[in-house]
Amino acid sequence: MSPANLASRARVYRELALISLVIVYLEVVVIRWLASEVRIFAYFKNFPLLAAFLGFGIGCILASRNRNYFRFAPLLLLLLSAVISLAHLAGYTHITFADPYEHYILGHYNFENPVATLLQGSAIVLAIFVLIVALFTSLGEKLGQCLNEFPPLPAYGVNVAFSLLGILIFAALSWLRTGPGVWIFLACLGLAPFFWRTWRFLPALGAFLLPVFLVPASVVWSPYYRVDVEPASLSDEGGNLYPVGHHIRVNHDGFMGAYDHRPEFIEQLPTEVREQLLDYYNVSYRIFGPRFYNVLILGAGAGNDVAAALRNGAETIDAVEIDGTLVEIGRILHPEAVYASDRVHPLIGDARTVLRNPEFSGYDLIVFAALDSHSVFSAMSSLRLDNYVYTVGAFSEAMRRLGPDGVIAVTFYAFKEWQLERVYNALWKANGSKPVVVRSLGNLSNNLVMLAGPGAERDWLLAHPYVQAQNAESLVGSGTVEPTTDDWPFLFLRKRGIPFSYVLMLTLILSFSYAAARRASEASSSSFNWVMFLLGVGFMLLETKVLATIALLVGATWVVNTFVIGAVLLMIFLANLAVMRQWFTRVRFVVAALLGAILLDWVFQFNTLTLVSSPGINLSLILLALTLPIFFAGILFSNLFRLEQSPGLALGYNLFGAMVGGVLEYSSMAWGINNLNMMAVAAYAGVAILALRPLSESQRVRRV
Repeated sequence: MSPANLASRARVYRELALISLVIVYLEVVVIRWLASEVRIFAYFKNFPLLAAFLGFGIGCILASRNRNYFRFAPLLLLLLSAVISLAHLAGYTHITFADPYEHYILGHYNFENPVATLLQGSAIVLAIFVLIVALFTSLGEKLGQCLNEFPPLPAYGVNVAFSLLGILIFAALSWLRTGPGVWIFLACLGLAPFFWRTWRFLPALGAFLLPVFLVPASVVWSPYYRVDVEPASLSDEGGNLYPVGHHIRVNHDGFMGAYDHRPEFIEQLPTEVREQLLDYYNVSYRIFGPRFYNVLILGAGAGNDVAAALRNGAETIDAVEIDGTLVEIGRILHPEAVYASDRVHPLIGDARTVLRNPEFSGYDLIVFAALDSHSVFSAMSSLRLDNYVYTVGAFSEAMRRLGPDGVIAVTFYAFKEWQLERVYNALWKANGSKPVVVRSLGNLSNNLVMLAGPGAERDWLLAHPYVQAQNAESLVGSGTVEPTTDDWPFLFLRKRGIPFSYVLMLTLILSFSYAAARRASEASSSSFNWVMFLLGVGFMLLETKVLATIALLVGATWVVNTFVIGAVLLMIFLANLAVMRQWFTRVRFVVAALLGAILLDWVFQFNTLTLVSSPGINLSLILLALTLPIFFAGILFSNLFRLEQSPGLALGYNLFGAMVGGVLEYSSMAWGINNLNMMAVAAYAGVAILALRPLSESQRVRRV
């Protein structure tokens, strides 16, 4: 090969590496930022993920046409940046297409005309979806062109390796608590080598400047949320204001506060102001008195529950909070300086991880604080951050962490009575007898507290004056609402199934996606690649199932999420490398191993097993069993991908399949998470039917 050809190949490899990094990096940026500013996307994080996959796919399919849609990427980035940056000023931060009370979604809903709300919300969501598709179509076209310059497997290896790098870069930015100004600036740097000699790069600079000027400098960006802090005051009948601490808002919504509840402070307030203070922090102590010395608080936040425990004589307090930023805010702003106490031990992590660890045991009181579900934990799943906290399994684990006379106190605010009844029934099933539920004092008494455990003897509680005065058992029904479990943890669904508003939105997305993919296929003069499509469907279902299960085992934190996605990409890279070295080329064996591994997990549910007595070794073996299908799926994909004449086109259909797999993930709302395995089996069985016969008859490659 001549020096000129070598230089050309090196340039294209550099472009392939850079565009692979930029695409995945921008994907996670858009998902993260959009969820903060247009709130409906916090509850449906996989919508922008689906849009990105669709855009990737269409761009790769169109790559052979050489229409240079890539030149529009800076302009489309500017438009998307403007849509996100201006959401709060333009008034669509809280748009929704679903009843917020029914689904525990914070948003503006016209109850007098719900059809108008449904249509308006769906239209805005679909418009943003289409804009994201357009941006990633332009980027995907460049990716497809670069892929087509090289043999499939080396090109795919470069794509996966630099996709992993993009994930790690954003993880580092999250760790440093940077905001969208920095995020978009780095995206612009990634695009600069493609455009720096043309005026077309100017819109990208505008995309960077918008968040810089429109996002207040006081905003704190945690790895989970946009966080705003403002002084909190209550007013008396004459309109006089009384400062009580600080409100903490996440993603433009009220979330928690750092409030002063010291008795000497409260005594100075007028009666009508006292009655406005939240009192659910004190309910357990009003009933049982100061007898809780070893306390575990799940969802400690800025420290109000911690302050109540300190005021009532707790000697040791383990304060669990998933977002360390909120603890830091509490450390600085809480009027009672709770995190300065040597009796308080902050634990930054996931509540289920702590409950599963036998080292955290012997508690006199376990407080399930008012954990608010403001987001899902991953763009690959419809599960929310707190869904695994209120299951029968979680409450059962909490029971095992109590001392002989321990009490569980669950604080819960419900928009609908069935939501309260679901949590109550899960606690009932774990407790073995009916818990007691009471209201808190004051005007804001709709924060209810459920009491269970060996120290919460029902007959004694029902005879207590506070319980008799504040009894709320009329709200919890007779146990008819299905409780949440670790396989069906959908706390805010009235019943199993996909709600109509969700079905409508998903139908709109699928209809647009089908039309766009079909048009792209016709424009590229290619036939639909069903093998690559089904490989994408199956892999997305597998990845979603693995992510949800591992989150249950080791926590639903952003670190775990990043680690799992990174590990999946690394596993794909290693699988691709193994096929390049011809270590796994017997496709029939790979298909059998893949289907067998998926079915074994479906039957035995490895995450529920104790394989060996050592907790560390047991967890390692379970994680290996859970991720083994991912490796075999990567091997299968690389074996079939290497036969494709147009790598970009093949990857395009694969990404379209992944997008459809993301939509099919919602079926877990009806059938449970474990049954995603069977849908993956169906997809890979389709691959086997379509691919194995041609391979066995082909004389080009002998591998079966």
